[in-house]
Amino acid sequence: MAEDVSSYFMSLYNNGQYGAMAPHVIELAREGVVFNNAYSNAPVSSAARSTLITGCYAPRLGVQLHREIETVPMPEGLHMFPYYLRQAGYHTSNAAKTDYNCLLDREAWDIVSGKIGAWRERSDKSMPFFHVRTNAMTHESSLHFPEERIYKKQPETPPSTVKLLPMHPDTELFRYTYATFYNCIRKSDSELGRLIDMLREDGELDNTFIFYFGDNGGSLPGSKGYTTETGTHIPLIVYIPKKWRNKIPLPIGSRVNGIVSFMDFGPTLLHLAGIDLPKQMDGKPFLGEDITMKQLDEKDEVYCYGDRFDELYAFNRTVRKGNFKYSRNFLPYHPKSLYAAYRYKQAAFREWKQMYEAGELDAKQSRFFQPQGAEELYDLSADPYETHNLAGKASYQEKLLEMRKLLIENMIKQCDLGVYPECAWLSNGQNNPTTFGKAHRKAIQRYLDIANLELGNPRKPANRKMISQALQSEDPVERYWGATVCASWGKEAAFAQKVLEQLADNQEAYVASRAVIALSIIEGKALSGQMIPLLEHSAGQAEMLQVLNDMAFLKETFPDVRFPLSTTVLEDKTLSQEVKWRLKYLED
Repeated sequence: MAEDVSSYFMSLYNNGQYGAMAPHVIELAREGVVFNNAYSNAPVSSAARSTLITGCYAPRLGVQLHREIETVPMPEGLHMFPYYLRQAGYHTSNAAKTDYNCLLDREAWDIVSGKIGAWRERSDKSMPFFHVRTNAMTHESSLHFPEERIYKKQPETPPSTVKLLPMHPDTELFRYTYATFYNCIRKSDSELGRLIDMLREDGELDNTFIFYFGDNGGSLPGSKGYTTETGTHIPLIVYIPKKWRNKIPLPIGSRVNGIVSFMDFGPTLLHLAGIDLPKQMDGKPFLGEDITMKQLDEKDEVYCYGDRFDELYAFNRTVRKGNFKYSRNFLPYHPKSLYAAYRYKQAAFREWKQMYEAGELDAKQSRFFQPQGAEELYDLSADPYETHNLAGKASYQEKLLEMRKLLIENMIKQCDLGVYPECAWLSNGQNNPTTFGKAHRKAIQRYLDIANLELGNPRKPANRKMISQALQSEDPVERYWGATVCASWGKEAAFAQKVLEQLADNQEAYVASRAVIALSIIEGKALSGQMIPLLEHSAGQAEMLQVLNDMAFLKETFPDVRFPLSTTVLEDKTLSQEVKWRLKYLED
């Protein structure tokens, strides 16, 4: 598992014309199968890994937030998938990253160790084994270098040879960053070669399936953490061992066009091992004696999700079906670029924003810094980089409605907890998120009905009536969504100004905070003075983060905004890293 690698940055996925060369990955591809359309479901590590290890749609389990403020338990009756392998007689080892948002299943692993070849520590060498190795050489932190380094140390890949994504400006720093990332991929590939050699030395290579994949997309600016294709579309190559090639009905060296995802990995490994799948898993196997290429190529659908990553809340849901991808952005007034400390440690990320502020970017490069809008629709066969949003095109309205319906129905079916503000479901459902979600399916559908008024005409009397009812509901989550819709409607929501003023004055902090955002957008000026009292009266760190996120939006939307934070808040040592990052940003 190579951290933060999208298929967009590997030559194997780009006809060898651009991207990093990885000879050992190519060796696996010649002796196995390449999956052209593999997805991590979530665009950031702990949310993606939580999907991978459970085989489940993470927002159903409450494990979709990076990183968790409160770790939640696994659903009743479900284990992490290595548990089932271990029960069937496999030795299971992890070298050595877990990073799940649910409590670690201690019965899932024999060994969690930093040793690259931890499978060698099993006492009985004839014992079958499952081993996972995480390679961090490609992690986005490898691109956290100072700008001046480009004049001191040249990467092996000539920066002049890289192909930039259309969203990125063609600058010396961006080219250097790409070239550095390509080098990181090559270095991680060397370790893959070492693993292959170790299996060969042990006499196990001909009997061992090897999966090579990214733990999510990335690492270049605007990829990791975002539900774009570069954030969720990962490389996946599976080496088929010689002793199994007469059993797996897939041609060696072939490519699969069907769509697979992290939800399917656990079910696939269990299926290969002949183990019955737990009913609670959402994924389906994509390898086995009974799975043909025809069946694989019929898999044409995948759902992805983006919620909070670090201190940034970004509630996005996507569905790809066939070549079309639909994105629903539930905070449409947000730009995707809203500040997150770890992202902006990357010099190229900072340069990108500086160039936007200086008016030096073209329309495609600027979109990341502008309000994202409620809906996006792309034909990936013609637009793999998602540069032409078809959502507003009259000729695509039938497809838009089809994809919208598909996504919303899935969210309701899965009892998607992302519809709740994090602090709201944690306070009521932390001990059993899955059961909480099932018990509140009708409420989730009701919240989605309100949220989807973002897609409607704000001048329509029926829509205004529904928003007015939501703003005055006894349910704080309904009030929250009513205020969020008002924020997305902007000045068209002026009819609700008095009710919003009441909400901003004396409500739950996360509701009042969103009312302040709506009022600020309606009035065209930041009503920032109300935010610090809300921050100080937040009930826990999840609600603090919600308020802080709204404060960050005000700071970026209204540049003259200042927040005189109290020393008491700034020096509280019990605060999480995410809260501290937000406070530091607001203090600067």
